[in-house]
Amino acid sequence: MTRPGLYLLILSGYLFSTSASAQSCVLNPPTGLYITNKTSCSAELRWQSAASVSAFGVSFKPASSTQWAPYINTGTDTSYQFTGLMAGTKYNFRVFSKCTDGSKSPKVKKSATTLQCSLPSDVEILPLATNSVSISITASCPYDSVRIRYQTFSSAFTYMSFPPADSFIVNNLSPDTVYFFQVSTCPLVADEWTAAVTVQISATGQETLPNIILILLDDSRFDYFSCNGAPDFFQSPHIDRIANEGVNFKNSYCVTSLCAPSRATIASGLFTLNTGVIRNGTPLDTNIITVPQVLKNNGYYTALVGKNHGTFLNRAEPEFNYYLWSLGIEKNAGIKFNYNGNSITINKNNSLTLTDTAIAIINRVNQPLFLWLAYQAPHFPLTPLPSFAGRFDDYIIPWLPDTAKYTVNYPSSIYSPVDPTLHGLKMDTAYRQTLEVIAQLDSCIGEIINALEATGKLDSTLLIFTNDNGYMLGNHWIQGKTYPYEASARTPLFIRFPKWFADSSIITDQYVSNMDLAPTMYDAAHIAYPIAMDGFSLKKIYDGENSQNQFYYIMIRDSTGVNPTARAIRDHYFKYIHYTCTDSVEEFFDMVNDPLELTNLINNSTYAAIIETYRDKLDSVKVARGDAGYDVVRPCHLENPSYLKQMLDENESLPGQPLIYPTLMTEGNIEIYIPWENADATLFDERGRIVSEWKIITQFSGMELPSLEDGMYLLHLQNGEKFEVIKLMVAQ
Repeated sequence: MTRPGLYLLILSGYLFSTSASAQSCVLNPPTGLYITNKTSCSAELRWQSAASVSAFGVSFKPASSTQWAPYINTGTDTSYQFTGLMAGTKYNFRVFSKCTDGSKSPKVKKSATTLQCSLPSDVEILPLATNSVSISITASCPYDSVRIRYQTFSSAFTYMSFPPADSFIVNNLSPDTVYFFQVSTCPLVADEWTAAVTVQISATGQETLPNIILILLDDSRFDYFSCNGAPDFFQSPHIDRIANEGVNFKNSYCVTSLCAPSRATIASGLFTLNTGVIRNGTPLDTNIITVPQVLKNNGYYTALVGKNHGTFLNRAEPEFNYYLWSLGIEKNAGIKFNYNGNSITINKNNSLTLTDTAIAIINRVNQPLFLWLAYQAPHFPLTPLPSFAGRFDDYIIPWLPDTAKYTVNYPSSIYSPVDPTLHGLKMDTAYRQTLEVIAQLDSCIGEIINALEATGKLDSTLLIFTNDNGYMLGNHWIQGKTYPYEASARTPLFIRFPKWFADSSIITDQYVSNMDLAPTMYDAAHIAYPIAMDGFSLKKIYDGENSQNQFYYIMIRDSTGVNPTARAIRDHYFKYIHYTCTDSVEEFFDMVNDPLELTNLINNSTYAAIIETYRDKLDSVKVARGDAGYDVVRPCHLENPSYLKQMLDENESLPGQPLIYPTLMTEGNIEIYIPWENADATLFDERGRIVSEWKIITQFSGMELPSLEDGMYLLHLQNGEKFEVIKLMVAQ
């Protein structure tokens, strides 16, 4: 018996399948073509894909030719490197899309001219004896001859020429001399050379460049260490050793107190705006030259161990010979790392992993070493090892007066939103756990110093200890690190290098910053600065060749938050802060008599002339730094502005009668001082009618009066049998 329903269903399916397979693929050609990575013998074509593409085909020809080379299938890759090209020649490159059925899109074309010549991609120079070096080059394109030039700090260039080869010997050099070498595979008239490679020849013909180790903590304040004012019950002997056997720069600051911007400045020696990294999440541009990149090209073995934060490893050629890059937050197990390009997980405390890795590198590397050792502690969350947890529970935290919340003359934005906790922890708990983590780090750094000592490398190592930024651990009732106050912007900076710094040196008369670290490392490696630095070598500051008697701070904000951009100028005497608010918002602190920044003097008429001087100072530095066009104005104001209290604070004793400010009102706010614990306030108009009544319960208070007509008013203040009547004029 026939079953027509089933037959029709099968037939319908068959017809649909046949119809679908008969459809032809319709493709758009690739778009967004451009040429990159040009050399004298190669060029890379890149493009954007289109929907339904199964493969791409590419071809090329000299522009003067009519014959295209055979097409090359690139699969689904949207780039192709053409090689074997002729120097200084214009080429046409084209690409098409291919569908699964074999149909092709129209071909699209891009033209480009190869370079006239290409410099070597890598140059390595090693001393052979007291008067000679070996130079090895890696060239990506053919060349006719090699030219080498070299000079000392004081001499002119000496030029040499060689036929094509992979290595060359330069003789007749002087011992105990620093040389700068450059190489060219271009014609002499092109005058194109590689970056200078620095080599120092000792009397024995051996390389004498120092090791350079930068130890970088994360969110550590300057005063977490016993050599910098930590609580008496806390000791950091190993970190202190770096300062005690070297130099302690007491006035060290970060230009921008945020992780990524600060690290970009450390790596480059550039001011925040010159790095282009003004907030977290922005990687450092690969056109910015960094310390590990230069040191690697100058004979150093370079290693990154720990936190990266977008500063490095953005290039096709890594700046590091070795890297173990921490991914994620600090914890005691299950840490993910990028290990030389591979993702791995290590089930051990992160700080211990970084320490053990650093020690292994110190033990096995015999050439000059650059180590960027970046711990992720004491960044929140705080995860001390069990052996360190709880060791400070029985101690009382000696809180200073700056933990109190501002009550007058403060920017309205700093308490919006208000969070009275530190990542959910009480202040005592947060501080104790922070010290536990610092104690753990101190133990780790002690092991690193021991490894340097055991390998005989300690005294020949420039050992730098610092961190990216400070942290407001409840200071002024604030948590975080993006503020111009001392706890946020100030950093520890201890350096041990016996060749430069005497034991127990303390520098208090100079203001140094994270901009100064890159020039310092270049000087130690005898490398001419690859670009103009915004900082100075700390050796030159220590020796008195350069002087920095003030510090400029900037914290750029975007339009998404509540906080305005902040700028500050700070010297030995005062700190002036300017915020980009809709109203005029400024702070001015006497850093000699008020180092905790308790009293904003901006409305104190006694300091008016000095404040104007510091406004001019900030404007001058702003212009010098090219700081323009970064102002995002936020709706903020000076909260509870106080004039009367600041004026009376200048007196040795407070007056015995009540006072008000101003007595001539142009707005509806007045400030009131009473010499009593409380008072009843009554405001009368000139006809004796009551305008307003209220209770005063503090010695200094502010009051917003109702809208008043112009004229004379009497304010009656009474405490028991004591009273005072003050005349008040209103002229709106």
